[in-house]
Amino acid sequence: MAGLNDTHPEAEQVLLEVYRKMSFAAKWRQMGVLYHTAKVLHAMGVRQRNPAATKEMIQEDWRLIALGPALVQKVKEARQRALQESGVR
Repeated sequence: MAGLNDTHPEAEQVLLEVYRKMSFAAKWRQMGVLYHTAKVLHAMGVRQRNPAATKEMIQEDWRLIALGPALVQKVKEARQRALQESGVR
């Protein structure tokens, strides 16, 4: 499904060319910046909807959105098994 796009085709071509010429390292750094920005915006949204939200609540919500409930549950179970095997409670 195509999304809305208000970018002029020539401007989009220029942007695509910039991305094509960008080094892998530069693209990786840009992804890091975008990921950080997304997490900050997410946290702001959670706090706006629930001012009493804790850091743990915000992180849990991010994991649910980013990974999905099924994968979050598998990670929790694997972590619990690892803690039990190491004798940590």
